[in-house]
Amino acid sequence: THYISRAVGGVGLIIIEATAVTPNGRISSNDLGLWSDDHIEGLKSIVDKAKVYGSKMGIQLAHAGRKCQSNDDFIVGPSPIRYSEDYRIPRELDKEGIKKIVQEFRNAAERADLAGFDTIELHGAHGYLINEFLSPLSNKRRDEYDGSRENRVRFLKEILSEVKEVWPKEKPIILRVSADDYTEGGIDKEEMVEIINL
Repeated sequence: THYISRAVGGVGLIIIEATAVTPNGRISSNDLGLWSDDHIEGLKSIVDKAKVYGSKMGIQLAHAGRKCQSNDDFIVGPSPIRYSEDYRIPRELDKEGIKKIVQEFRNAAERADLAGFDTIELHGAHGYLINEFLSPLSNKRRDEYDGSRENRVRFLKEILSEVKEVWPKEKPIILRVSADDYTEGGIDKEEMVEIINL
């Protein structure tokens, strides 16, 4: 009802909020997901109804990383650093785990296309998993995913590469970022421009 009301009101592009690519990638246990083919039909129903009123539909694909507060057994991050005292300590992703999440973004993009979405937005902001890899504050790894700016961007680039393979070329891909960590030693606006241009 919420989304269809926006369409009835004449909104040109509606983006469904953070939709997790894995169960333990949800911000909370009540969040939407697109990690299973079982999710396609319900989302397609929303898309189809909104398009009756002329709206285009997008979906934000996300992984909460260390900011996950769902009831799943464990959470993950680039490094075992909790977001704050109110959050659990994440398991550091190994290379297999990274590869699996990259694949889950690809799978979710395929499902989004089957559901009829016109665009996808990759959520790389607000301290969620993509942002965690980008920021030197949360990424303390000692491998090809940390250190230099190029290494910190690697996870995002791998996701983009996989998503582009399955997402129709005529449909846009949007990337949401946080431009500044507002903390010494973190990303600032100038660095984010460099990251985007890599």
